[in-house]
Amino acid sequence: MTTKCLVEEQEHRELDSYDLIEVLELVKDHRWQEIWRRYNRQPGEFATLNFELYPPHYFVQMTVQQLTSLALSAKYNVTPYIMQALIRRVLLGHRHGLILDKLSRYGVPVGADDTINLSCSIGTVGIDLVVSRDKNAPEYRFRRFGTSRVEQDEQRPLDHYDMVAILLSSYLNRTDWILNRYVPQEILNEGTEEEKVVRFSSPAGDYLVDFLFQHIKNDVTRELPPRGNVSVGTMHQVITRLFAGHDPALITQELTRQGIIITVVEANYIEMRCRRTS
Repeated sequence: MTTKCLVEEQEHRELDSYDLIEVLELVKDHRWQEIWRRYNRQPGEFATLNFELYPPHYFVQMTVQQLTSLALSAKYNVTPYIMQALIRRVLLGHRHGLILDKLSRYGVPVGADDTINLSCSIGTVGIDLVVSRDKNAPEYRFRRFGTSRVEQDEQRPLDHYDMVAILLSSYLNRTDWILNRYVPQEILNEGTEEEKVVRFSSPAGDYLVDFLFQHIKNDVTRELPPRGNVSVGTMHQVITRLFAGHDPALITQELTRQGIIITVVEANYIEMRCRRTS
């Protein structure tokens, strides 16, 4: 009988895309002990951790291991951010050619078209990510998209990937970057400041998430919805769990555990509503 890790026991679910993203988040924060505490199935040992995903037409495998010394090999050529972006794009069914093009822009040698091998190390923790595409995978199915710069450049509608990108960029206070990439071009060029908002919907598990990003001036009084003040980090956790199809009780628990954070001086306003579709 296979021993379960702490997450599997406490949340009563199998490991999924949420956990790959979460492990990479913990790696970025240098929280090695927390990774092994949550995901090690061999208590007391720094065992190699293996994660697998089976999205349509792909096989994703991620391995996390404790290295004996600092990794100086050229093999470790990417960051956890790039790995997270790759996982999300694959799960969302983005065009494979687009994925390869994005990696090449980062200077990442991807090898054979149907197999992507990435490695990174932070301190003495090494992560290997292998993404294999089915050779018989069908061609990308066209989906109608809008007029924002991202949609025009990548020939796809906005989705969960963009929500995460906006949340991260908002945390880094990259307001102009967000507006320039995600506001429809006709509004960006000719609209008023009040009209320059980012608004779109995207499915996530059994939910449809309505997302709104708006730049607001500090001297304008704005009343936020009751229990509506949460951190960008909490929003990220919630939509990642939604996308992975987690039980609503786990999502509620995430909100309860994180609590509500009220910021006195705020430059951006983000609103996210989730509607169950089944």
